[in-house]
Amino acid sequence: MIRPLTGGAFILGLIGLGGCFAPVSQREAQDIATVRLNKYCRGNCGAVKIAGTQKIKNRWLVDFEAPRHKFTVTVEDDGNAKVTTWDK
Repeated sequence: MIRPLTGGAFILGLIGLGGCFAPVSQREAQDIATVRLNKYCRGNCGAVKIAGTQKIKNRWLVDFEAPRHKFTVTVEDDGNAKVTTWDK
């Protein structure tokens, strides 16, 4: 027989782990993309603003515009991000 305390701890553990594997929301994707772009630019991109966000399958595409470039940051559901740059 499982003790009630052990069963409760197991259930709470599963609920906690469920949050770790949840898909990324739009706001989280924008936050991750902003941090990733700031690391990529290191202050050399000028004023950057979000131009749009869209979800395609299991990833978010966050578009940014700067005076001389356009950027797209691809954010996967696991939180990994990749920056792509285009000249205007």
